[in-house]
Amino acid sequence: MELTFQILAAITIISTLISSLRKTRWWIKVCDISRVHTTSVTFLLIVFAFFFLPLSTSWVLVTVTMLFIGLFYHLKIIAPFFPFSKKEVLAATKTDNKIKILSVNVRLKNKKYQNLINLVEDVNPDIFLLTEVDQAWLDAIDRLRTNYPNTVLNPLDNTYGIALYSKLKLENSEVRYMVQEDIPSIHTNIKFHNRDVQILGLHPRPPAPWTQPEKKDIELIMVAGLSNINSKPTIVAGDLNDVGWSKITVNFKQISGLLDPRIGRGFFNTYNALIPVFQFPVDHFFVSKHFKLITIKKLKTIGSDHYPVLLEINLEDEDEVSSELLTFS
Repeated sequence: MELTFQILAAITIISTLISSLRKTRWWIKVCDISRVHTTSVTFLLIVFAFFFLPLSTSWVLVTVTMLFIGLFYHLKIIAPFFPFSKKEVLAATKTDNKIKILSVNVRLKNKKYQNLINLVEDVNPDIFLLTEVDQAWLDAIDRLRTNYPNTVLNPLDNTYGIALYSKLKLENSEVRYMVQEDIPSIHTNIKFHNRDVQILGLHPRPPAPWTQPEKKDIELIMVAGLSNINSKPTIVAGDLNDVGWSKITVNFKQISGLLDPRIGRGFFNTYNALIPVFQFPVDHFFVSKHFKLITIKKLKTIGSDHYPVLLEINLEDEDEVSSELLTFS
């Protein structure tokens, strides 16, 4: 048992050290994304050491001390997502201007098209964003266009196809390839109660040995530059293949002024839906200060390796928002 403890302790300590590095490398990203799992293993190792190992032994004492340091380091980073933490997006007190948005990574090889149709009809969102769609997916769900006539569609066979369906009128819609020629994003405005709301849909590549994570970071920073807390109400949605506590996500929020509705409410792990013990919160919504939260939910799987996420928010009166922004500044 001591050997197993030593191996696991070494892995968690090394992972902790790697996650603290400020380099853009896929293996650093993986350690950062898996921070909650590392925290859990670290805690269990500390408990095991207290009950089953001689703490008076120097190597045990040193190891446990390092594990404690790692535990507090991780907890400091992920603590904002615990339910007892301060919320970034305040709870709505009224629902007169509510917008309901659904975001789903359908998984390209998932052929359970009817599951998505059933979900959309059951949830009845105003807008829904799909990632990993090809033409077969769009053909299979074409009946949904009866209720969602306003669309921005860009199917691809490389798992980075993206599509937006809306009951609301869309304006100035574009599909942009901001950094990589095979990774599109959706940029559009919706007309909502005579106000323009900016919608940005993203799906950058995940960290892997064959990808370039710095390009994903560049795309997020470019999108952040399109979002400003003093201009249009803005919603960013999609599978970002990153977590809310990562350095690049924090930078994205600082530049854009956008807020994470999960902070103070939970992690909402959305991937991998097929492996219960191996799940991370990589599907995101970010909103500007023009909105307050009605609800955010992780929904049942449709056969994809991602859970759908539903966001319901209320667009606040312009005078109230201006007053809050002045107080904030």
